[in-house]
Amino acid sequence: MKTKKIAVLTYPVKHRKTFDLLSILKANGYEDVIVYAIPFHYQKKRFPLIQHRPEMHFNVPETEVLAKNFGYRYETGALESFQIEQDRIVLVAGAGILPESFVKSHTIINAHPGYIPNCRGLDAFKWAIVEGEPIGVTTHLIGDYIDAGEVIERRRIPINMYDTFHAVAQRVYENEVSMLVEAIEKLDNDCTQMMLPQDYPVHKRMPEDVEKTLLEEFEQYKKTFGEQ
Repeated sequence: MKTKKIAVLTYPVKHRKTFDLLSILKANGYEDVIVYAIPFHYQKKRFPLIQHRPEMHFNVPETEVLAKNFGYRYETGALESFQIEQDRIVLVAGAGILPESFVKSHTIINAHPGYIPNCRGLDAFKWAIVEGEPIGVTTHLIGDYIDAGEVIERRRIPINMYDTFHAVAQRVYENEVSMLVEAIEKLDNDCTQMMLPQDYPVHKRMPEDVEKTLLEEFEQYKKTFGEQ
């Protein structure tokens, strides 16, 4: 049994990343886990033309029931209503912008589906393809920079010539969840490295006119960067 104290920030609804994260934590022997569910207020202005994140299509319980089935404590409410101990490692399964006071007083690990600092912000996987940047996943401590700062691990995702766009997207996601759990123990090795934003922008959601040619861009990306 792992003795680390863990907090998971998420939403009070069925959520694929939360389901996978809690499953891996339980499978790896983490028992002192508290799930903090924060109401989801953000509304998407539009849905992507090409879906690249896994959805919740199979039968799993709501997050509250899931947590209790795993023997994890569950709380819901606004972030400021929680009393999260400062020695409890916080994992982000889903959350909005976190208050500066909370960030400065806690160890918060995020898994970003992009290779920091090359791809920051939203749709990092898609922007990597369009801009010819490495496709990868990064775990980092949340701090003063968006998708930058103290990096725990950067991992490039291999691509072969016969991969489809969605096969690589799934590989990115699987590494993202696995690396989030792996980062808990990596912190003990004092292995963080400062990665400043440099001149790399924080991307917004990919616009439709760019997304329409994304699959063609991916085929060209494979020719340039794919493994034989």
